[in-house]
Amino acid sequence: MCSTTTTPRRSPRLAKTAPTSNVAQIHAAAKGTYGPTGRRPLVSEDCGYLRTFLVMVYSHLCVGMLCINVIFDLVVYGLPAYLFLYPFHKGLFRRYMTALTNYTTPIVFNLPMILSGTKLHCDSMDYYENKVKAANSLMLANHGSRIDWMIGMYVGYIEKPVRVRVGFVCERVIKYMPFIGWYRNFICEDVFVDRSFKIDKINISENLNSFHDTDVERMLYLSPEGVVVDFGERDMQYMQACRDFCTEYGMEPFDYVLTPRYKGQTILVEHVAKGGTITSICTAFVRDGKLLNCEMWSPDRVIADIYTLCAGLGGSPVHIYINLEEMYFDKDSDIKTIMMKDYQRKDALLKKWHGMLKEGRLEEFESMFPPFVPHFWNAQIIQILHGVQLYLLLNYFDCVSGFMNFFGGFVLFIGVSHTCGWLMNGQSMESVPFETGIKAVLMKLFTTFAKHKEDKKRMKAKAEAEAAKKAD
Repeated sequence: MCSTTTTPRRSPRLAKTAPTSNVAQIHAAAKGTYGPTGRRPLVSEDCGYLRTFLVMVYSHLCVGMLCINVIFDLVVYGLPAYLFLYPFHKGLFRRYMTALTNYTTPIVFNLPMILSGTKLHCDSMDYYENKVKAANSLMLANHGSRIDWMIGMYVGYIEKPVRVRVGFVCERVIKYMPFIGWYRNFICEDVFVDRSFKIDKINISENLNSFHDTDVERMLYLSPEGVVVDFGERDMQYMQACRDFCTEYGMEPFDYVLTPRYKGQTILVEHVAKGGTITSICTAFVRDGKLLNCEMWSPDRVIADIYTLCAGLGGSPVHIYINLEEMYFDKDSDIKTIMMKDYQRKDALLKKWHGMLKEGRLEEFESMFPPFVPHFWNAQIIQILHGVQLYLLLNYFDCVSGFMNFFGGFVLFIGVSHTCGWLMNGQSMESVPFETGIKAVLMKLFTTFAKHKEDKKRMKAKAEAEAAKKAD
């Protein structure tokens, strides 16, 4: 596992792979690619103002409808069960919630994925259908986007041979995010971590044991890298620290992935202790024949989020390609070495795929990944059912007109929140609704606080130096 270094050392390979090893220069080069503001395009570089406006309106509507449907399911179907069933019979509660999530999952991915043209492909369909879905499974994916969780829900929902419950290991802040975060916390009981192993190992173990005690199986999906790096100074420092860690470990620095955290896997492996599979996932995001999750330091890298997927309706849809590789280890294995070798494999695989795409061998690349059968009609039926249920409830209380006014204002608020976050941070960061705005504010506060702390430290040092000079 790597840690952030304040003064990153130069990696032997960095000069050959990245434009420069200087954090500030890489950051400036990335910003320069998109003009003096350094902001990434909301849709695409060649998208005009009118199309950008229309696509963003559609995207804000998608996020708004997603939130409303999740609130409806959370309050109408989830909250009563959480209050009156969970305290008395966790097993029955979880079986009910498994059925509920199977019913509600399509409303999560229908608008941003299915109707926006996103397609998923997998190179190991037989293994996925016959082994991964047969029992508990631990899925260890590279962190190439902000919507890995949506991928997990999509593939878990596939009916052949059976739908499975999907849980996630994610940062604790997600559970406090409005609507989706609350739903994942109270209804889905995901594993939330603080990135402090001393604390996390207790929380992880309690969650896993609780599900084992109630005999409820699930596919547990996580990204061992733990973070997504952007182009900020701290991001570049973290990237450099990971490259240094590879060098110290005796490996060539990774270009397409970060180094994995491995301690958590010593506890998470308990998930499949009574049977199941551990699977390494390598995911590639492709748009217009170009790899979006390309080299970490490349200014062409795009970190796909909900808005990236929605933009497929007015631009070019994102295609997601999934490689699966079975892994074998238990809590007594040398998990650190196993994980580092697996990430070395993922890095080499992404480099190979990137080379194929740059050479124009898109058809050859696509031929390696049969597509998942889309849930099109099933998703549309469930989307319509949610709309009908919501209308009947609102009509019963005679508040349809009031709701429409609220929804219009709500979508406007979503648009303002996202746009302000984009202006502040230079890119969309919407893994769940409102995250772009919330994280932009938190990052601004953190930067201001850090600068203030550094200024005070500098002033104190200056005062001490002047005092020492006067004493002499």
